[in-house]
Amino acid sequence: MRIPTIAAVLAATLLAGCGGGGSSGPSSTPTGNSPSGTQLSTQDVLQSATDAAFEPIDTAESDAAVLNGSLGSSSTLRSVQSVAHGCRNHTTRTVTVNADNSVTVETIRYFDAACTQVERDAVATFAVSAGTATVARTITTFNKAHLQLDVRKQNYALAGSTSNGSWTVMTSFFPGTSATAMSQYSHNATLNANAYAATTGRIVNNAKPSVDASYGRQAATTATVNTDASNDVTFTGTRNGIEFKGAFGALSISAAPPFTISGGTQLGTSQLNGAITFDSDGDLTAVALTGTLPGGNTINVTSSTDSSGNVTVSGTITSPSNAPVATFQTDADGNGILTLADGTQVPIVDWQVVWS
Repeated sequence: MRIPTIAAVLAATLLAGCGGGGSSGPSSTPTGNSPSGTQLSTQDVLQSATDAAFEPIDTAESDAAVLNGSLGSSSTLRSVQSVAHGCRNHTTRTVTVNADNSVTVETIRYFDAACTQVERDAVATFAVSAGTATVARTITTFNKAHLQLDVRKQNYALAGSTSNGSWTVMTSFFPGTSATAMSQYSHNATLNANAYAATTGRIVNNAKPSVDASYGRQAATTATVNTDASNDVTFTGTRNGIEFKGAFGALSISAAPPFTISGGTQLGTSQLNGAITFDSDGDLTAVALTGTLPGGNTINVTSSTDSSGNVTVSGTITSPSNAPVATFQTDADGNGILTLADGTQVPIVDWQVVWS
């Protein structure tokens, strides 16, 4: 699915230098309590809820790219696997062997089936040096007017084999055309047979007057991984998290795994269970997550696929008394709209809520 209103909402928010317009921030209506007994604001609830929902999808996409070969490596690791192809299911892929024997893989997703309107351009360069495999990856997304929505920069370090390997991913997210990262995460994962374990530290720094704070999430994932004959990858398991809040710029991520957050106050814990699936091109094809959030709030995330193969991700955030707090809807790239219970709409770009 392509969310009809996303281009207009994002143009108002992002193309003004991410400095306002388009929508207002959430109200301060308290929804639930933190571990210290203080009331959580609606902003706290929404940020911690969307972080809890989007982080597993976001990091699973990075991990699926390792496992299905779309980075240029097979599973963890040493052999080149990506196969070039022309326009297929809204996607093209080119594979280039460079003079230094590194391999560059460019996977482009398009809005249209004829592959003329670029939506997401992912370029990954895979290299092996002194026994260490690395990947440098840059992902740029656009709206239908080909205006840049964001840039995501990732660096992977890979070790091991397809049955017993590990990798670390460092990611920074730059909204619009900004040269300053709004969010970052550090993530490591290990795979032994089909048993998967990971830790993640994620920070969002938002200087908007309506937010003026930093939110963080540290998470531990225990799951199983299934790769089918089509190279589709499914992660099924539990994602346990701790949500944090601090003054703008106050949070930090530990330098080495297991990745943890410091410098702020705990808002509470979350636990999500379910499955996330990606195809051989790294496209999200299915998600089903349910869980509990700080303050006793709950979340439910599902997906649907239309006759053209377009995926829509839908989520519902509910208060402890089962009252609606917010809903969201995105496409498979995480671009869409968060709608608050009072009708306020806020854009989501590449699995990030961009508050105005």
